[in-house]
Amino acid sequence: MEKRTFDKLGVTTSLLGFGGMRFPLKNGEIDTVKATELLEVAYQNGINYYDTAIVYHNGKSEEFMGSVISKWDRSTFYLATKLTLGVYQSRDEVLKAIDIQLAHLQTDYIDFYLVHAMNQARLDQLKEWGIIEILETWKKEGKIRYIGFSFHDSYEVFINILNYYNWDFCQIQLNYIDKSIQQGIKGYYECVARNIPVIVMEPVKGGKLASFHPDAEAILKEYNKNRSIASWAMRWVGSLEQVKVILSGMTELPQLLDNLHTFQTFEPLNKDEYELIEQVETRLSTLTKVGCTSCLYCMPCPAGVDIPGNFHIYNQDAMFKNVGAGKWSYGMLVKRNADASVCVECGECIPKCPQHINIPLELQNMREELEFVKEYEK
Repeated sequence: MEKRTFDKLGVTTSLLGFGGMRFPLKNGEIDTVKATELLEVAYQNGINYYDTAIVYHNGKSEEFMGSVISKWDRSTFYLATKLTLGVYQSRDEVLKAIDIQLAHLQTDYIDFYLVHAMNQARLDQLKEWGIIEILETWKKEGKIRYIGFSFHDSYEVFINILNYYNWDFCQIQLNYIDKSIQQGIKGYYECVARNIPVIVMEPVKGGKLASFHPDAEAILKEYNKNRSIASWAMRWVGSLEQVKVILSGMTELPQLLDNLHTFQTFEPLNKDEYELIEQVETRLSTLTKVGCTSCLYCMPCPAGVDIPGNFHIYNQDAMFKNVGAGKWSYGMLVKRNADASVCVECGECIPKCPQHINIPLELQNMREELEFVKEYEK
């Protein structure tokens, strides 16, 4: 198993970490038999970093993970969980959080403790409630060992957060398609400059980089037919030296076995392979259906349509052919009454679009082309 050392912390972890957000389900609940097998196989094959959060699986992830990992020698693995500020109504509730989490996880301490899903609003809340002081108290008491944060906001907010505290580590979303999303690759290099160890989530873009359009897949398959498409995404992230852990929420045993194969004989990308990844990026970008840049000049729609949101789903389907992800995302629009079917073809958006897109026409094309969209309209 490929290992990485957090130089500033003096700990060594497996480069592949196990994320507890996507355990297999049975009747809407964690399938404890299959999920236990996944954790046991991961542990037996050298994965020593396990990540969860109090909100995962409707609050059940910590307790389930604790029931399994409590049987292991505590000195042989690292445990990560998170302080999800949105769960708590007051600072007093936060003060009680750590003892509840320790009980859920059946452990005396948590190695990597993160302020969860940081953005500007949560940075303001962190300051207002004096969260850092609480975390430092827990650290002195031995309840947590290292203080970090996970992130979902802009590059500018990322810098604000980095400047606020001397973080032990941070966790960011990064993959070869999302180099300019959220903090992007610029944020990674900012961490390099500051010697802040990086943990990466969504290396396969929620599964989208495990399988996509055949024309783009062919670029990688022709070079090496024995490597999975997902392994290329994993290796791209792993080739960044300041990345110490790459989290994968593995739902099925084949996913775990494929990742184990990638990381037990890990090979950084070479020059030719980087060029192939660039070709894949270019090919995927040409597959988009609508030239929407999400500039929002068309918004708000008088009928309530989330125009950029619909076009994002349309383009993602063309590039990645991930029906499950598309159906879920479209379902979220339907719940908000913001899906394509809400369009009344008033045409007010057309002259506002800098890309000169016939928006009502493209929304109609989306409704006619995508099967999962049709299902919602039956």
